Amino acid sequence: LATPTVPSIQDFDLLKPISKGAYGSVYLAKKRSTGDYYAIKILKKADMIAKNQIGNVKAERAIMMAQSGSPFVVSLLYTFQSRTSLYLVMEYLNGGDCASLLRAIGALPEEWVRHYLAEVVLGIEDLHGRGVVHRDLKPDNLLIDAEGHLKLTDFGLSKLGFLGRRDYTPQSPHVLGKSNATSSSSASINSSASGEGDSDVITASSLHRKHALGTPDYIAPESILGLESGESVDWWALGVICYEFLFGVPPFHDTTPEKVFENILSGAIDFYDENREQASYISAEARDFITRLLCREPRRRLGYHGAEEVKAHPIFKGTNWDTLLDLQPAFVPQVENIDDTDYFD
Repeated sequence: LATPTVPSIQDFDLLKPISKGAYGSVYLAKKRSTGDYYAIKILKKADMIAKNQIGNVKAERAIMMAQSGSPFVVSLLYTFQSRTSLYLVMEYLNGGDCASLLRAIGALPEEWVRHYLAEVVLGIEDLHGRGVVHRDLKPDNLLIDAEGHLKLTDFGLSKLGFLGRRDYTPQSPHVLGKSNATSSSSASINSSASGEGDSDVITASSLHRKHALGTPDYIAPESILGLESGESVDWWALGVICYEFLFGVPPFHDTTPEKVFENILSGAIDFYDENREQASYISAEARDFITRLLCREPRRRLGYHGAEEVKAHPIFKGTNWDTLLDLQPAFVPQVENIDDTDYFD
């Protein structure tokens, strides 16, 4: 029997860049033998070693392989390496990501938001059922397939790859629920640990080490404070995403990471429009959904007892969870060629 050939980068033609990050880039590529298109994440070994990211990349690979066949996660098809780089070959979704969609059209209609959120809820439920906490959910990591459905990507900060989350030096005191805790007011900015996109990622230093915590706007209070955190951080991020989909900006956004953290820890949510009037286009159900997800106390947060309580919220009234993926979303990418990257900005 012939030994299966191990793929190499020579088997692919790199056509154009899709995104660029701190540790590498993602390219649209075409497999020479079949003509099939893929997204290839190329990670420079030297950069990953220098920034202590090898463990995170291994965890990301293991998690994506474990999700093989999931309709909610971008498929990882091959992994291989060269002397200088690591390569993750994934399915190419030419609908772009939700961050690009927001930049293109601004806030989304609530009907769109409801459908997108429902698909993300199913994705989170599937991950948690497999023992995975994503930890970096945000519009950039929600990719849109050719039929308009969402898939989760970028597991560089997920539970298996998220080490040392409690190991940072406390400086300024804060209170979360009934627990006294401390928060580091010293933070530095690096680009995405996954190599997908240029979004900012916070690192907190302790014992001369730095550990990625996530993207500032989407980090849960317990993660900022270095408290024990689990599945509830993904439900917090869903609340931030819901607000951003409806208003066009994240609820705690500010000019610096420190100010974003202060806003998150204060817990104040602004539901007013540009005229400082109650946003009438946001339903009471959506406001309640956001408020319950953005509860600073994890044990009182919607989703703490599992995805079923999220799915039971009135915002999803009338949703048929069993046939959700059979429905056609309101936005379906219109691409002229399979190799179009127009929806990625």
